[in-house]
Amino acid sequence: MAALLPSSFPFPHASFPNAKPHQLATPAATRPESPNAAPAPNPASARLRRLIAREDLAGAARLVERSASRDGEAPDVYLCTKLIRNLCRRGRTSDAARVLRAAEGSGSLVDVFAYNTLVAGYCRYGHLDAARRLIASMPVAPDAYTFFCRGGMVERAIQVLKQMAEHGCTANTTLCNIVINSICKQGRVDDAFKFLNNMGSYGCNPDTISYTTVLKGLCRAERWDDAKDLLKEMVRKNCPPNEVTFNTFICILCQKGLIEQAIMLIEQMSEHRCTVGVVTYNALVNGFCVQGHIDSALELFRSMPCKPNTITYTTLLTGLCNTERLDAAAELIAEMLRRDCPPNAVTFNVLVSFFCQKGFLEEAIELVEQMMEHGCTPNLITYNTLLDGITKDCSSEDALELLQGLVSKGVSPDVITFSSIIGVLSKEDRVEDAIQMFHVMQDIGMRPKAVVYNKILLGLCKRCEIDNAIDFFAYMVSNGCMPNESTYIILIEGLAHGGLLKEAQDLLNELCSRGVVSKNLIEEWH
Repeated sequence: MAALLPSSFPFPHASFPNAKPHQLATPAATRPESPNAAPAPNPASARLRRLIAREDLAGAARLVERSASRDGEAPDVYLCTKLIRNLCRRGRTSDAARVLRAAEGSGSLVDVFAYNTLVAGYCRYGHLDAARRLIASMPVAPDAYTFFCRGGMVERAIQVLKQMAEHGCTANTTLCNIVINSICKQGRVDDAFKFLNNMGSYGCNPDTISYTTVLKGLCRAERWDDAKDLLKEMVRKNCPPNEVTFNTFICILCQKGLIEQAIMLIEQMSEHRCTVGVVTYNALVNGFCVQGHIDSALELFRSMPCKPNTITYTTLLTGLCNTERLDAAAELIAEMLRRDCPPNAVTFNVLVSFFCQKGFLEEAIELVEQMMEHGCTPNLITYNTLLDGITKDCSSEDALELLQGLVSKGVSPDVITFSSIIGVLSKEDRVEDAIQMFHVMQDIGMRPKAVVYNKILLGLCKRCEIDNAIDFFAYMVSNGCMPNESTYIILIEGLAHGGLLKEAQDLLNELCSRGVVSKNLIEEWH
């Protein structure tokens, strides 16, 4: 496959160096600053930016609070807002409130967006009284979004719409569209349709975005006839569908495998003076690939009247990898380079995933190294994919080196990252290290799921440390993590492996009678 590509193409070649995961941690070359770059930020802002990037939110909050008592070191309000948002996402609304007050005291010109962020955080966790108090104390004029957040729930938001005029904030179509989108996200398409028809009572009329949002909800619910009727209604009410409306409909049809209906809809686009562009063709290409019709996808790709983009190529590349047509995939990527359409991180991740799935770990590592050489930064998906490949080979040292590498590059590990590391440590009988990593995961604010607990339980049971396994199981339950069938199977097999066959059989029968594990498991044991 690689022989078909230019030598400069970032793809594994015939021979591979003995690359190790820690080599991926080598920082990319520092890019020179533009001569027209903006002035350097003040020291407080520079430090705050670094702390936020490292997700040291506690340190960032302390920095803002210290800045409140110093002249000339007011941190940038954008960074303060970003910190408030990150704190709210983790449920730390009290800390976020302190940051906001400290920003006010430091002399930063706190704008409505900072207040909106905290109001939204309060509402997300049901602290509606705190949200209302904050709105009442705002030194800047609240906007429509503030009032929407104040509601906390869709029903409350609709009530707030009626109150907005009393506060000198006129309802507009944009705000109503936010409400429609929220209703649709809850799967309440009929309520969204009703709200759409009642928008006039709030002093505004639906626009194309309003109709397109409801249309998307109808399509997600697979109510195709209702979606088609809504298109006709748009025309009747002098709000004709645009390219976004049609592409929304077409994309979902293709995702559901209804390609013929999608093609019929495309034929209607010209009637409404809508251009059939690359977004439309990408939807069709994806539809063919999802259905496994890769040849049809390639045929459509070759006949496209518009220039394909990276999404087009990446979609086709995914289809070719899924069907293991590697030579065609190599030709396609070479074509990308010839047509000045360089691969992006998503494109590379498709290839990295393919190589890892096939066990070609060295090739995957080589690809990531060359990915960086070509100015494409690996992301968390890239590293997690590599970790999955490494842990399948039971290489805990390489996995830990890769973890250190991704952290040094400013990439924050997630639950998947830790799950892979904990799994391979347990497999290699490094259960103490796995438990230590488990606690690191907890210390940075992550809540391990059952799959993570199960990996440690499995390691303990393989050691025949049944008492420790039972203690860890109790710890799992006390932390509010619901055991699943795999959890109980691990415990049952652990009891049996430890010579406690009667206890294992009794536990199995008890769990089966409660419907916790399937009856097929009992049959396997007899």
